[in-house]
Amino acid sequence: MANRDSYRDRYHDGYVDISSGRPDGGYGRKKKKGKKKKVFLGILSFLLILAGLGVWLFYYMFGGIKINDALNGKTDEELGIASSVDKPVKDEIINIALYGVDTRDEDAFTGHADCTMVLSVNTGTGEIKLISILRDSEVEVADGYGTAKLTTAYYWGGPETAIKTLNSNFGLNVRDYVTVNFAKLADMIDALGGVEIDVTAAEIQEINQNLIEIKKTDHDILDGVTGLRILDGTQAVAYARIRSIDGDDVRASRQQEVLQAMLNAVKKKSIADYPTLVNQMAQYVETSLSYQEMITLATSMLGKDMDLTTYTIPGEEEDAWGGSNGVAWVWQYDLEQAGDHIHRIIYGDGDDATAEP
Repeated sequence: MANRDSYRDRYHDGYVDISSGRPDGGYGRKKKKGKKKKVFLGILSFLLILAGLGVWLFYYMFGGIKINDALNGKTDEELGIASSVDKPVKDEIINIALYGVDTRDEDAFTGHADCTMVLSVNTGTGEIKLISILRDSEVEVADGYGTAKLTTAYYWGGPETAIKTLNSNFGLNVRDYVTVNFAKLADMIDALGGVEIDVTAAEIQEINQNLIEIKKTDHDILDGVTGLRILDGTQAVAYARIRSIDGDDVRASRQQEVLQAMLNAVKKKSIADYPTLVNQMAQYVETSLSYQEMITLATSMLGKDMDLTTYTIPGEEEDAWGGSNGVAWVWQYDLEQAGDHIHRIIYGDGDDATAEP
């Protein structure tokens, strides 16, 4: 017994515990628990750092965007969505009104909607449909403003009246919008490094004329080179404003061409370039989309080959008539028929006669 007690005394600190048969004195389990705790804390710390970086990255990218939450909580009636509007339920399809406001005030999001488009995004496939509705379309402007051109709805009542006008005249159920100040669109294009556009000699002449009007003659195209060429932001916006050599429908196609060229430029960027690119562009945009909705839309599109198809309303199907209504030059056509056409473009198979290359 003495020898046994002496043995225990000698190894009292737990190096050997004969009674338990454990060579570590019974402290091994505590050490293992300590190691597990350290691993857990290490993983938790890493996740917290990662989350913090994610939050920082998000606000770095989208923090400069102007969010207008005035449309939040609006009823169907307040947004001009008729109770009879029966749209197929396709959660992966998101429809957003896209406005290009023609204003010389670079810090404003007010003015006539030089372009009105419905941007339809299929988050499941990455397919994007861009439907231009001609600015001179004669409509009943919502909120009691009366019959006028579509372009005036935004000027008179801002995005809420513009969306309500869009929905009530074409039987749509659009709830959100994105507005870009055309004066700022040039900066967005410059952030992309310019856009590649196919221009004619007549278009170059008109670009230079538009540059004179906005006092940006330092961007004049002097070499006269036609065909595919890189336009800087100011030149591209001047190109999108060309109207005098053809008509409103061709002007809309130019606006679509600029947006397509911008998308092509984005595709050429690496994912690593996106945070800086979005940060540069966000400050030029006003939207009703929440941060969460923007995140959901952006993440759902990552990794997909964004395919853009453009359309113009009125097209051949609408059999539109263009001329004076006694007050101004307008496009007149069956708006209900046009609404059905837009519905088929958005929710149909995409094989539509008015699709433009």
